[in-house]
Amino acid sequence: MRAAEWTRRGMLGALGAGALGFAALHRPRRDPRERGRIVLDYWEKWTGHEARAMERVVERYNASQTRVFVRFLSTSAIEQKTLVAIAGGSPPDVVGLWDDRLPAFIRAGALIPLTDLDRAHGAAAARVAAEITGEEGPRPERARYEPGVWALVEQDGVLAGLPNTCSSLALYFSRAACREAGIDDSTPARTIDELDEVSARLTRRSPSAHIERAGFIHIEPGWWPWVWGSFFGGQVCDGGRATVDSPENRGAFAWVRRTAETYGLDAVRRFQSGLGGYSSVRQPLLSGQVAMSLHGPFVANVFREFGPEFDYGAAPFPVARGMEDDANPVTMLECDVLCVPRGCRRPREAYEFILFTQTRWAAETLSRAHAKPLVLAGASETFLGAHPNRHVRLHQRMLSSARAFSKPRSRAWSAIEGEFNVRFGGLWRLEETAESFASKMQTRVQAHLDEAARRDARRGHS
Repeated sequence: MRAAEWTRRGMLGALGAGALGFAALHRPRRDPRERGRIVLDYWEKWTGHEARAMERVVERYNASQTRVFVRFLSTSAIEQKTLVAIAGGSPPDVVGLWDDRLPAFIRAGALIPLTDLDRAHGAAAARVAAEITGEEGPRPERARYEPGVWALVEQDGVLAGLPNTCSSLALYFSRAACREAGIDDSTPARTIDELDEVSARLTRRSPSAHIERAGFIHIEPGWWPWVWGSFFGGQVCDGGRATVDSPENRGAFAWVRRTAETYGLDAVRRFQSGLGGYSSVRQPLLSGQVAMSLHGPFVANVFREFGPEFDYGAAPFPVARGMEDDANPVTMLECDVLCVPRGCRRPREAYEFILFTQTRWAAETLSRAHAKPLVLAGASETFLGAHPNRHVRLHQRMLSSARAFSKPRSRAWSAIEGEFNVRFGGLWRLEETAESFASKMQTRVQAHLDEAARRDARRGHS
């Protein structure tokens, strides 16, 4: 797809009603330091400590020069609000999105390709960043980033945005629980069969057969119900073709169902009703309700806040027998992306600010605060050694794994992911066989992909 095609407006006009008033309600309060400066509005999806970390980056930018002032706003439902604001002709100048949402924004003509902005303003923007941090001015070049991260933001040779943080998935576990059960507390399992074995040894039940501690259980935290097939060599789709109903995925779904059968439905229902919240002292892994979980690196911040003495480990998530490859673990990558919305008032200055966030100082500041690996290649021992996640080296290594994958690059992904979130419970509750679940999801996923293709065809996208 050519960069020029990104200018198509798609359905944005349909969102125009009331957009101006909506956008006005979401302008941050005026700051006295804005006077005499070019003011940029930056909307970000992060909240809590993650938003505060970004605010520190914005504050340094604002304090280091007097020409541009960035107003930072943390907001929910950022996709919908941004699209409405674009349609109304009053978008923010910079917006923080998730990488899997980029295809929908691209197809809607909602973003200015950073390729174009770099061609026009890159050298000047890099000088601004260099003057503030004393670093060599950053430019958006593939070699500057970890390979897996760059692949998340570039599509068809065009940059949709630039990354500021990234994460990968791994098996997190209680090292103390492993030692008590006589299990390797560095890598408890390399294969799914081994995972089942150690899970059984780590599971504790009461005399009445209630689960007191689960070894591994798919529903905790349960945020990626579509991902299990990946550890068997499967995938959800291949371009516009659904591939859910494959032998690999059916094997994964059979494993999920077998795990539910092993624990027992009544026991699981009782156990699930008592699970603690994610960001709390009762976080299930931290509190000992589970011994192992699939998590991203950011869970380390929960441990640090609510259980700084908790002895946790992390390892690549196990794979089906025969897929073992320690040098290239299977993992899902995702990243947060800064973009310039179509119609922003100050695209040059917006790009200057985005390039500032690509300096090593800014990237390391955010990565440490979010407990994530570094998006830039060449993470230093100083950065890794002082990192709040004890296993950041694992996550850093996984960013260049040949078997790292992302959420499908489709504008239909949000709907597809929603299907898995809604329908996965039927498999876990033993209402579906692996074969029936795979068949039904194949039909649903293909329907969403076909609808996306029809919409693109109507709008002239290739």
